[in-house]
Amino acid sequence: MVSITESGVNFGDFSEEDLYKIEHSQGHLSLGEGFKMVEFTYIRNSSLFVIEAKSSIPRASNKEDYDKFWNEIFEKFENALLLQLMGCLQRNDIVMQELPNNHKQIQWNRVSIKLRLVIPSVPSEFLGPLTESFRQKIHKIKILWKIPNEDIFVLNKELALKENLITES
Repeated sequence: MVSITESGVNFGDFSEEDLYKIEHSQGHLSLGEGFKMVEFTYIRNSSLFVIEAKSSIPRASNKEDYDKFWNEIFEKFENALLLQLMGCLQRNDIVMQELPNNHKQIQWNRVSIKLRLVIPSVPSEFLGPLTESFRQKIHKIKILWKIPNEDIFVLNKELALKENLITES
């Protein structure tokens, strides 16, 4: 079993065959500078989870930093989905070679894609508005990949624990 420590929490425990550490992968590094990436992807129950973790989020009142934050989030999720798909389609040999077998066998026409942005310290009362912002900011990804709103969430530590994304530390 594998765990990953990011943004002050321990993600896992995941089977090695279900986890792809895409951010630090050779496939990602081979692209060169300028390609932002989520932390990891993993498979559970015919779903592909795409996970990004942040230790904090800028206040909405700081429009420049807030917009920059959401633009970076969009870029990370877009790049991760494309890179993973390119590996599965054998359009990126490095990714294809390093992808765990369970990821290589994804049936893209059937897999449920679940996007999760984990910000451990966010108070629960802000999760609804932040999830709505997340859904709005990644609208193009939602449309292109046919990902319904119910598969896109911002989670704090409590909800990430309930989803079995993280372990108690």
